[in-house]
Amino acid sequence: MAAGRELFARGGFSIELNRRDSIKSPLYDPSKSLFDRIRDAARRSQARAELLSRSFLPSSSSSNGSFNFDLIGLAAEYYMTFHVGTPPREIVAIADTGSDLVWANCKPCDHCYEQKDPLFDPSNSTSYINLSCDSASCSDLPAIDCAPRTDCKYIYSYGDSSQTIGNLANETFTFDATSGNSVRIPDITFGCSHETTGTFNRMGGGLVGLGAGELSLISQLGPTIDHKFSYCLLPFTETKPSQLRFGADAVVSGDNAVTTSFTQAFAQSFYAVSLNGVAIGNEKIHINSSNMIVDSGTTLTHLDPRVLDPLSDAIVRAVGLPSVEDPEGLFSVCFNTTSKAANPSLPSMTIQLGTAAVKLESSNVFVVRTTNVECLAILPGQDGLSILGNIAQSNFHVGYDIKEKTITFAKTDCSALESFS
Repeated sequence: MAAGRELFARGGFSIELNRRDSIKSPLYDPSKSLFDRIRDAARRSQARAELLSRSFLPSSSSSNGSFNFDLIGLAAEYYMTFHVGTPPREIVAIADTGSDLVWANCKPCDHCYEQKDPLFDPSNSTSYINLSCDSASCSDLPAIDCAPRTDCKYIYSYGDSSQTIGNLANETFTFDATSGNSVRIPDITFGCSHETTGTFNRMGGGLVGLGAGELSLISQLGPTIDHKFSYCLLPFTETKPSQLRFGADAVVSGDNAVTTSFTQAFAQSFYAVSLNGVAIGNEKIHINSSNMIVDSGTTLTHLDPRVLDPLSDAIVRAVGLPSVEDPEGLFSVCFNTTSKAANPSLPSMTIQLGTAAVKLESSNVFVVRTTNVECLAILPGQDGLSILGNIAQSNFHVGYDIKEKTITFAKTDCSALESFS
């Protein structure tokens, strides 16, 4: 515990955040090429956007009263590792900024997907405590099953019909900081899942919700981390880990930092900002202000077609390269870059998020689809839903202040971001 106190006294800690295709990810497949990974990510991104829009319609509540949150499982883009219990048991879990509940598969788990790693056994932990139905945390859940029980049984459903059911409990969590120290935090409320069904991958054993709701890890750490966390995502082409930071050193500052406010959208879980404008070079696209979700779990950016259509036209004019069709139809705007020497750089894009003008480099806006073909990494939003995906956020240090309800963006070489000493 001393190491944890020391790190908090210095301002916080950072841990590794692994993209699903990175070397340390449980889903890493060295046989897949960059083109394969881009194709698969585009398909997951489309599915996630579709399910996000479907989940937030009033009719999306399930018959048992639970709320359908975002798509996870097969569409999970980032994983993190932590340890739960005393003695600690390692859990590889989805890291998700679009949901709140923290959970892990527990023994007995007769109705769960087949998990590669051993299940967490709460009976072997001296720090495990079931929470009662009258606990404050139990009341924060969207659906519970208490009668005639005294323990809080939760039912948590997602937009793709995946579901976790189990006991809400308090437990000690331990994180391996990038500095080499361990951070041990007692009394984290989490779901000890005894029934888990749906599209979860057997390589993972849980989920860490990093959303804005009361049960998320961020909200629970609260004053301990001064209500702040940040991430710095490496580009899609990198296979090294990114960083997830907590506390004072998660503050994003500097001359190139821009800040805007966020609202808690869709069951208080998502971070939404106001989308006020888009520009390609000096050409501004007129749009009506709308909300945009900042989501690390969606790879591509999605824009309302009323914004994307004129934006695509402006991009075609700015690029000046031959247009080609994506043979698989995943991307709608692609260019043959064989003659790129005549036009050495694809254009950057500035996106106005509230009061923050965020300049996206061409690497945030385009992806290499195949040899000599690059495509716009922006797809139409489903039902007008706009999402700022993780390619657009790569090589930005993105900081969240939950207390002040602000998001700060600063262009950063995330591979050179210093870890806590």
